[in-house]
Amino acid sequence: MLWFKRAEKTSFNERLLALHRWLQSGEGDFLLKAERRQLEQELHYIFGYHACQMTIAPGAGLLDTSQVSHINLLNPSMALTGVVDEATCSDCDSPVITDPFHWPVSPGSLDLVLLHHVVEFSERPHRLLSEAARTIIPGGKLLVIGFNPKSLVNCWRWVSPKHRQLFQDSHLIGSGRMRDWLTLLGFNVEKITYGAYMHPLDRHSRGLTRELVEQRCRQWNLPTGGFYMMVATQETPGMTPVRPAWAEVKRRFASNPIAGTSSCVGGSAGRERR
Repeated sequence: MLWFKRAEKTSFNERLLALHRWLQSGEGDFLLKAERRQLEQELHYIFGYHACQMTIAPGAGLLDTSQVSHINLLNPSMALTGVVDEATCSDCDSPVITDPFHWPVSPGSLDLVLLHHVVEFSERPHRLLSEAARTIIPGGKLLVIGFNPKSLVNCWRWVSPKHRQLFQDSHLIGSGRMRDWLTLLGFNVEKITYGAYMHPLDRHSRGLTRELVEQRCRQWNLPTGGFYMMVATQETPGMTPVRPAWAEVKRRFASNPIAGTSSCVGGSAGRERR
């Protein structure tokens, strides 16, 4: 029973810092490379002037190949302050430490927003998505990368004490639930892709076998990858044409009486009936 004993609840800063350190290890490096490789395929088709990323890996260069002109890094945790200072953020203009639920960004000003493993470790994941949606222009893109609960990663955390401690107090959100949330926020989910199918068993398999399994699973897009990446577009709000008030129209017609008398009108009407 002690093996299943729940540890003390950790804070948001502690969870992000522990996950960042894990991604820097050899075990998490495989996952990070797979995410970067899959992300690069989507960035070639996204253009704009302003982009923003909130990530647990500031120095990973996730948006290095982005076509967007200006990229800013939002640091959601004070614990990652030293990491941001030491990392070479070649893909961002200026890192900003901010509250993840209150971004210092004007509404409808960003063409691209990347949320990298911050939604599932947040105390209020829906509030974080809502804040990101507020800053995206109509037609802008939102990229969400998260751990897949229907994967070996989620199963392995119940076997490995190290992984169980790493993912404690996290809220792994499935791709179906995430799609429903984004739909409620006014997004159109265009694509959901998966990757890192062999993680965390990749270090126990041979190189050729691992690559073959990964390639086949990606071709079939099986929903059992270690992570998922969701591409969503902010839908353009419908436009209602402004028309003159009916009172204005009535007054205009009332000032121009109908030519002719009622008898003429009645007579003409009678002839038409005949």
